[in-house]
Amino acid sequence: MIVFNQPLAVLKPWVESLPQGLFDLEIQNICFDSREVSQGDAFFVLPSVAGNESVYITQAINNGASVIVVDEKLSQQFIPDASVEAVPYVFVSDIMATAGNVLAQCLYQSQLDMQVVGITGTNGKSSISFYLAQLLNELNGQCAVMGTVGYGQWDNLIPSGMTTLPLEKLHHVLSELSEDYKSVAMEVSSHGLEQNRLAGVAFSGAVFSNLSRDHLDYHGTMDAYGEAKALLFTRPELKFVVINADDDFAQSLAQKSYVKPVFYGQLDNADLRFELIKMHEQGMDVQFTWQTESVVVSLPLFGKFNAENVAAAILCCLKMGFNFSDIIQASGALQAVPGRMQHISVNAQQPIVLVDYAHTPDALEQILMAIKQHTTGQITLIVGCGGDRDAGKRSLMGNIALQNADKTIITSDNPRSEDPLTICEQMVDGLSGNYVIEVDRAQAIKRAITQASNDDIVIIAGKGHEDYQEINGQRRYFSDAEEAKSVLQLGSQA
Repeated sequence: MIVFNQPLAVLKPWVESLPQGLFDLEIQNICFDSREVSQGDAFFVLPSVAGNESVYITQAINNGASVIVVDEKLSQQFIPDASVEAVPYVFVSDIMATAGNVLAQCLYQSQLDMQVVGITGTNGKSSISFYLAQLLNELNGQCAVMGTVGYGQWDNLIPSGMTTLPLEKLHHVLSELSEDYKSVAMEVSSHGLEQNRLAGVAFSGAVFSNLSRDHLDYHGTMDAYGEAKALLFTRPELKFVVINADDDFAQSLAQKSYVKPVFYGQLDNADLRFELIKMHEQGMDVQFTWQTESVVVSLPLFGKFNAENVAAAILCCLKMGFNFSDIIQASGALQAVPGRMQHISVNAQQPIVLVDYAHTPDALEQILMAIKQHTTGQITLIVGCGGDRDAGKRSLMGNIALQNADKTIITSDNPRSEDPLTICEQMVDGLSGNYVIEVDRAQAIKRAITQASNDDIVIIAGKGHEDYQEINGQRRYFSDAEEAKSVLQLGSQA
């Protein structure tokens, strides 16, 4: 809700035409939830997944709405109930675009000098956003994060529960952040793009990490999934675009981009190139090359993909006007993202335990291939798959696990309404290898850590920063990081 006390003419820039006579209406608030409507409010009818727009309109009118702003596609679908007193309707060609523009203008845009960088891709969004925020904080002190883990200062986030917030909430958060920050590193989901939940956000830059199988239960095909991601790069307000040159989707995306992109990667044609110099148990040494300058940086991070994510953040900073040497100096202080190859440590004389959000086949394969370069010991993997989601990736995940880990414990993830044992069995159906099924995730973590040697690595994959398990429609508190730390603490006392 926007508390507002001006004539309806405020909507004029965003509405193609206003019916004669509406300019004299005094509106108290602009509402996007029919339950919040009071006498004299304007109600914007946003799309309903369940198709309940007519119900919301009726409720808003009963609550005293003075005007209804609705998408013209609904003009023939909704006939007001005869018992409801008629109110003026304003039909617009794109209700989400109109609502987003009104929200931005009324809440913050007129005084906004904050740069918003949108980051999309199947994997790496959170890591790139965190690394970009950390670099910018070192360089100019004021960058917030918005995404899967939450929003606000990167090391003190307010949980949000989703990657891309609903339209109204997103703009209210941006309004809050604009008071304290010069920039925002924002994760952008394919769902949010396709549903136009980012309407009204003025992106300065856009970043693409990669495209691999995910969310096909929603998008249907990889082509449709890729087209949804590409929507971020066709926005006319963009000042710069950063693309992963090593990804197969890179050139296709570059052709769709509103501005000429710059590339990062290991290929020779990348504008910012990186090379892995040395992988070790404390992280890796990476060489970054920009134009004629090459510098080696020691990063306390694991995996080639993290070098890739840091490269994306560095290139963003370059496009935002910062000096390469200053950026490189700041990169030496980068810290891992919660739940993204997060090192859980209690005692140096214990196995390395890493918690990671990898929940797609590509992400799982990447972390397993990467971690082999950091150890001479064995790799034990704990992994599961979520229920009520793309079931086609379960066998893919199981096969990748058995092909790349020395030992695998198949366990429960977020089974939701499905039987967790059935999900586990589907992951390894017809496969052979060194695995066991342990449905209890806490027991799986305990088993993996207690059976590992000091020079081994244990990877707990799938949930990362999440602090819950969703079982039978209920969320129960559960943190992989806390569970692993508890087991390690008990082991150090033995």
